[in-house]
Amino acid sequence: MRRYTLCKCCLGVLLLLFLLVRTGCLPWDDPVIPGGPVTVYGTVTRMEARENDSHQRQIILSLCSVTFCSGTFPKENNQKNESDMRNPEYAEGIVCYLADGEQVPLCGERVVLSGKAEPFRARRNPGGFHAAAYYRARGALFVLKQAVILRRGNTYNGYGQFLLRCREYMAEKLEAVCGEDAGIMQAILLGDKAFLPEEVKKLYQKGGISHILAISGLHISFLGMGLYQSLKKLRLPVAAAGSCTGLVLFSYVLMTGGSPSSWRAATMFFLSIMAQVSGRSYERLTALSVSALLLAVRQPLLLEQSGFLLSYGAILGLALICPLLEQLWQGRLIRLFLAGISITVVTLPIHLLFFYEFPIYSFFLNLLVIPLMGLVMALGLLALLAGILFLPMGKLLFFPVHLLLRLFALGCGFTDRLPGNLWLTGEPAPAQILMYYSLVLLFCLLGKYATKISALLFLAGGVWILSTSFNAWDTVTILDVGQGDSILLRSRDGGAILVDCGSTSEQNLAEYTLLPCLKSQGIDSLDAVFLTHMDADHISGVMELLQDEETRSITKKLILPAIGNPDEAYRELVFAARRAEIPIYTIGAGVCLEKDGFSIQCLHPRPGGIYADRNAGSLVLYIQKDRFSALLTGDLDGAAEKGLVDDLMQTSILSKPITLLKAGHHGSGNACGTPLLSLCTPQITVISCGEKNRYGHPDKGTLERIKAAGSNIYITKDTGAVRIYLRNGRVQITSCL
Repeated sequence: MRRYTLCKCCLGVLLLLFLLVRTGCLPWDDPVIPGGPVTVYGTVTRMEARENDSHQRQIILSLCSVTFCSGTFPKENNQKNESDMRNPEYAEGIVCYLADGEQVPLCGERVVLSGKAEPFRARRNPGGFHAAAYYRARGALFVLKQAVILRRGNTYNGYGQFLLRCREYMAEKLEAVCGEDAGIMQAILLGDKAFLPEEVKKLYQKGGISHILAISGLHISFLGMGLYQSLKKLRLPVAAAGSCTGLVLFSYVLMTGGSPSSWRAATMFFLSIMAQVSGRSYERLTALSVSALLLAVRQPLLLEQSGFLLSYGAILGLALICPLLEQLWQGRLIRLFLAGISITVVTLPIHLLFFYEFPIYSFFLNLLVIPLMGLVMALGLLALLAGILFLPMGKLLFFPVHLLLRLFALGCGFTDRLPGNLWLTGEPAPAQILMYYSLVLLFCLLGKYATKISALLFLAGGVWILSTSFNAWDTVTILDVGQGDSILLRSRDGGAILVDCGSTSEQNLAEYTLLPCLKSQGIDSLDAVFLTHMDADHISGVMELLQDEETRSITKKLILPAIGNPDEAYRELVFAARRAEIPIYTIGAGVCLEKDGFSIQCLHPRPGGIYADRNAGSLVLYIQKDRFSALLTGDLDGAAEKGLVDDLMQTSILSKPITLLKAGHHGSGNACGTPLLSLCTPQITVISCGEKNRYGHPDKGTLERIKAAGSNIYITKDTGAVRIYLRNGRVQITSCL
């Protein structure tokens, strides 16, 4: 075991870095990102073109070694530079979106730009994308919108500019050669997903083969080994062949964006060549740990990123698990399965931690896809080279690749239609992950003493651990949907109820907010969806679900207010629900429902009542479980709220203080009047509204009234989603930010 000394040292340092990252103990000294206009001074490291929402070409720059300050310099004074900045701040890097008409700078140029600085969004809802962590791990602190170039330097990086021009030239040729498949081939060969069709991306994700769209070890191994063996056959010395191959790989990784998986593969390949040149043995585990340490020391936050963990987990599975399984099962055919099983064993908890579900049949689909990917890349490169010389020849050579891509799409579509394709577990608890990897480690320690029975038992045990819910809490989640409302109730038994889901400030609310939240909690269907009224900021997300054939089945029933004057929006929603074959029910004051221990009582509107506007006819729900109680008031405010209070004064429903009040009408000036607050005396009040909304929500007077009532206030635009955990009468409150 002495030969693993370096490996153990690297793993020790990696573990220390991981603990420092998880506990927040690293001495980050990030500057405060100013709001509004800023001036930045930095070096251009990367450029890419994308199509914006207006279908126009958008240039995106990546800058490093950035100095910035508040305010802007006049564009006419093009002599301003870094020394002219007052109270400058420093950042490792930023991302810039150039304004239309701006001349594109060269790679390596030092430029001065002005624009509007915006921080990357943190995770604001359970299951949401943590853009801030993603970009911070890649060295970008904030994004500069509508950037205008004030001054350009006199020097640039000729090598970097050459690689950029090569990438742009190859992208143009791929577009000419590949036709409708150009976006896929640009992603596969160049790592550029800007023009990848969204439907293809989703299809590959469902099939579990989206990894072929990223530059990874498969690409580096194919290119590196192919070039290295070819140079050796030309009788080049090992050192010369390795140096040439290393230079080409280094250039390719830089040209394609330098993902963690590509740097990992390139580093390991380079170490293997060094071992051959020096006459030393090559240890895959040592090379793996050294490459991980090199990446993590430069950017420790990579240790929490899915791409880094999945890439290294896959190689770890091949190095540790696969040899043990090959001792137990012999034969060439079975070995095709063992490699995939080994990778899955190590990466499965990581996959579930970030994506919450696993496409079961992807294992079998990858047995077809991965071997054929070598052919796709070889023929794709050959078609590209032929297309540069003679376009019709390139198109002819690409035709077999087109057929293979069609085969991949058909395979994804077929597996997606199979029953039980997606294994939805939700986000595994830390205890589950720890138990799972303890089981894997125990199996590795068995070594030569492992048997087929023990291997199957360990595999079954790991699946059982990840399948078993460790959730012992009921939860109430007030989602951050911008200017809108959405509340999710989930029982510890897995049942789920949604109250509203809409927004006027967030697009594709169901796709980017609601569905990730449901997946993260292991929810595959909603037992009921209550819609308080038909304003867009309460129903837009639900309409998305109903209009999409793939998601409409999530909703088991719709429950609407039993008002006597339904308007056009009400009728449109009813029509969409009937077309989706979703049962519709209406309720009014006096109706009480029971679900998974939750008591849901409707307090408003009066059945068949006629109301002047939608807000006045909002559903008001009183929810109880154990010692928890909540009052959800929709958009009720003003006279309608006063009428509700008058009705409740005649009952004993709110005779005790409640736990949660969802403020009516996003905290408007007429909501949460003193009579209502005095009647329910809420422990916490949650206001759901969007940042910089044009209505001025929440109103200052409303906030003062809530504070005077002794209630703690959570505002989703400031706190993100608010989560309330319930268990045996205990209540815990957290927020995403």
